[in-house]
Amino acid sequence: MTEIRYRRLLALYPRHFRQEYGDEMLGVLMADPRPGAAQAFDVVRGAIAAHLRLMVTGQSRAARTVAIFGAMLLFAVALRRLMPELRALQLYPEYAQPVEPATWARLAGWGVALVAAYLGWRLLGAVGATVGLAGEIAAPARFYLETPATVLYAYWLIVAAVIVLIAGLVAAGRGGPEPRGLPWVAAAGTLLIAQGSFYPRALSLFGTVLFLAAAVLVAVAVFQQEPEIRARLLCWAAPVIVTVPLVQWGFGGLIKYNMGHPDSLQLISPLQWAVLVLVPLAAFAGVSVLSRRDIPGLTTSRR
Repeated sequence: MTEIRYRRLLALYPRHFRQEYGDEMLGVLMADPRPGAAQAFDVVRGAIAAHLRLMVTGQSRAARTVAIFGAMLLFAVALRRLMPELRALQLYPEYAQPVEPATWARLAGWGVALVAAYLGWRLLGAVGATVGLAGEIAAPARFYLETPATVLYAYWLIVAAVIVLIAGLVAAGRGGPEPRGLPWVAAAGTLLIAQGSFYPRALSLFGTVLFLAAAVLVAVAVFQQEPEIRARLLCWAAPVIVTVPLVQWGFGGLIKYNMGHPDSLQLISPLQWAVLVLVPLAAFAGVSVLSRRDIPGLTTSRR
């Protein structure tokens, strides 16, 4: 393999990595007696690993913030969904259905994940987030064959649960400082619980106001973070944010067809499942790359 081809392969690595190690790696590759295909595979594998390491470099503080904020909000959403069911059991015990195990799993899982994230207990946090994630998946999966849209409407919660689980594993351990803006997120969670407890019709005007107020409180908490942490929080939030337009624009036809043809439902195809998985990953990767460039509002300092 010629030097030009080697340099093209090395172009897959991050720029700063090539500037520091490019010449040394080129010399090693040119002296390597192995076949070109084996070398190319090693270079591509190393480039992917370098990009992944770069994405999570310095993420421990931001990840802890994501784990705490995310678990707190998911716990609030789980409690918000539980409250109407408990009220129904209290008011109409002879007609109301018992609370589903998935509902209890979500509440217990995110409660444990929240406490563990705050205390810096990674293993316990991973267990709690895994239980919470299982509950988020099981709740809409029960109705998938009857109304596939239930999975799509809940997909942002599933992605958020995955993000919280990963963030808890990446976050710093015990002894970290309390994230800024924690009272604002707690207030946002309280509003979400109030929306479900007293105004169960989420589409009502006052329910919408409560939801928007909760979103504003979360935005205030994010704005209070240091610029570097704020940019990294955007990286973590990007996969969740992108699910909203993805479902609305990418799956609107499927939802509309199923609403008009209840006797011949269309399920989500393997290609569509792949899109649902890959688009949030691409959003995280894309925003991570942008956050390392000199773009106003996304400028971060490298470590």
